[in-house]
Amino acid sequence: MKLGFLTGNVADLEKAARLGFDGVELAAGALGNPAAGPIEMEKIAEAKRLCMELNVSITALAYYDLAFSPPPEKELTAVYERVFDAACELGVGVVTSMSGFDANRDWDGNVQLFAERFGPIAEKAEARGLRVAFENWMGFWGRVPFKPLNMGGAPDTWDAWFNAVPSKALGIEFDPSHLYWQGIDHIRALREYRDRVYHVHAKDTEMLPERRYRGGVNGDYYRFRIPGYGEISWTEFIATLIEIGYDGGVAIEHEDMVFWDARFDEGLTRGWQTLYPLIHPRSGR
Repeated sequence: MKLGFLTGNVADLEKAARLGFDGVELAAGALGNPAAGPIEMEKIAEAKRLCMELNVSITALAYYDLAFSPPPEKELTAVYERVFDAACELGVGVVTSMSGFDANRDWDGNVQLFAERFGPIAEKAEARGLRVAFENWMGFWGRVPFKPLNMGGAPDTWDAWFNAVPSKALGIEFDPSHLYWQGIDHIRALREYRDRVYHVHAKDTEMLPERRYRGGVNGDYYRFRIPGYGEISWTEFIATLIEIGYDGGVAIEHEDMVFWDARFDEGLTRGWQTLYPLIHPRSGR
């Protein structure tokens, strides 16, 4: 396994090396806008140079725009192909993604939309030997009536994805934090979907009982934390990754508001201190 963090800046490869990380999960937008045209080759060259010089790696190339600012449907496959072009140039085997969601459709309609979108994309990924990993983010927040942005939240959803598009090119970017606040057993889910876990997000969850009492399930009754500062057992989680034979990237997704702004790198360092000894144990002094 390789420990990194999610970033939208190529220069953060230098930060990764300085802080002791193995690499980063890099947002495709750091290399240009794939919805506007081909990824910029000079930025790819810069990323490759830094990886080589600093002995760090890019564990996944992230394209999350489908949940936030999706390109026109007729252009979607071409946009993903540009991201695939960049991944191949960088020697990266995993593209992380969102599934997206159309709030104007019902559940069955969104499963059909997923099939229409990712059937062709899966074929393109298979042809290149790439994997697409969808983050298991529920895709909503706030009070009802909310409109979801993404449909990744739980095992029923994952089953619907993989039944709609059976291609093994499609899998999960497994983030235990999004399961924990729902009360879903993330260790059981990790074991049951081990063959579809293609990348991992490391993010912790702290439950806020007073907010749950005041706001119910539609309140902000949890908050995300740096690994080690919430309630998830990272020893158990990493041990389970080892047991199931996972050997891909583990990227800290830093959304901890306690360690924000001027303290952002401190948050990364604290997460590193929690995870690195579990992923890379050493003996002696």
